[in-house]
Amino acid sequence: MAAHHRRRASTWCCSFSPPPASPDRKIPVKSPAHSTNLNPSPSPNRNPNPNPRPFLSRRILSPGRVSPIDSDQMATDLVAVVVDSTSTPATACIEESSLLVSEEEVCADFKFEVKGKDGRGVLVELMDRGVLYENSVFFKGLIENDTMAIEVDNVDLYKDAIELIEFSEKDLMRSIVKNGVSHAIDLLEVMSTIKYERGISSCLKYIEAAPWTENEEEKLKILFSKIKLEQPIVDDIVLRLNQKPNFASSAEGDLAVHLIRQIANSSNGSARKDMQSLVNSILCESSVYQKDHTRINRDSLYRLCNSCLSTLKDLFNEEKSVSTKPLIERVSTQVENLTWLFEILLRNNMAEEFVDLWGNQEELVKLHEKYSPMVRYELSRVSVCVFIALGKGKLQCKGNVRLRIFNSWFRPILLDFGWLKRCPKGLDFRMFEETLGKALLTLPLVQQQSLFEEWFNFFSVKGTECPNLSTAFQVWWRRLFVRSVCMQVGD
Repeated sequence: MAAHHRRRASTWCCSFSPPPASPDRKIPVKSPAHSTNLNPSPSPNRNPNPNPRPFLSRRILSPGRVSPIDSDQMATDLVAVVVDSTSTPATACIEESSLLVSEEEVCADFKFEVKGKDGRGVLVELMDRGVLYENSVFFKGLIENDTMAIEVDNVDLYKDAIELIEFSEKDLMRSIVKNGVSHAIDLLEVMSTIKYERGISSCLKYIEAAPWTENEEEKLKILFSKIKLEQPIVDDIVLRLNQKPNFASSAEGDLAVHLIRQIANSSNGSARKDMQSLVNSILCESSVYQKDHTRINRDSLYRLCNSCLSTLKDLFNEEKSVSTKPLIERVSTQVENLTWLFEILLRNNMAEEFVDLWGNQEELVKLHEKYSPMVRYELSRVSVCVFIALGKGKLQCKGNVRLRIFNSWFRPILLDFGWLKRCPKGLDFRMFEETLGKALLTLPLVQQQSLFEEWFNFFSVKGTECPNLSTAFQVWWRRLFVRSVCMQVGD
């Protein structure tokens, strides 16, 4: 009848105390809160529990650790671990004889020790070795060879895996889902080691269907590089990990450039800004995503730049608009495209050619003179981006290229500065004035003089409607006159 009264083990019960010296020993009750009957007598109105003997013994001990307490206390601690935690003070007042640990209770069918590399370990006592024998090739060999101990990396994971072997398929999946993807990946590695096929399949099924974080994705890649699994569902997981799409619709076969082109051709202003922000986040150096700058095709980006420039020229040359959108809006769209492309080129150290390209736009410079400031000032936004990059030292252009950009676009900047201040679009004017002055000071002194004289004439008439380059002007003046005089005196 004792076998019918025994409850099925549902948890792992660990104690760092050794087992009692004798299973026939009576254990005194010291605390009502931890007291209950291990084999309670059935109620007259209840049928005996028909469940078979439990798969795992309720005593799973940590070997090699002995608490410095007396034998009575050790025995009490062992019972306190395995008793039902739902006992109440009313039911805790039981006879001492009900806490006997019988010989039948502790008689295990097979025992082996799971040791961790960190020194921790558990003693696994099997009440029915057949469950492990039938479900795990690894443990089948362990039992056949009568192996008494195994060493593992993570004792807790092996404990979880062994527990799951007796679960039904439904309960097994429920347990895996409850603990999440990261634990399922760890569990998959253990399941593959002990060769528990049903556990492997359940882990893979859950992992394939669940969303992953980036850390979990990296964890999977590392795991699949170490183990080889034959299940067909593995191919579906690998497709999420490694496949690189072949974007045939892009003429250059470059996904990044294709996305940039799509945004440049978009007519929805709000969507353009959102998508520009998204593409910037995956391309810029501060992005959280892994980047591959080699995929950014330089020639393709410059073809896009030339396309925007050609569109700008057509807009300024058209005699009568056939579009329902105002000219200023269409010009602004192309200017935004150019400044955005310049930022991408600059981040990828490809922007020097853009400076030369923008400096050679003689036709646009002439068209700029013909149009009203309300339309033409948009062109100066491109010049602002270039001058800021030059002033910050982010571009290593030759001296003749820098001189050409100033000869072409310095005067338009002076003319349009007032309109830029009226519609700043996030431009930091103090920073722009500082970097424009620094960029001007990179030219030969003779060219500096002619440009500073031109600026002085504009500034004396327009005042705040002209960029304030007085700091750079003073530097140039000291270089040209004060220091040169000091050098002559020294000679």
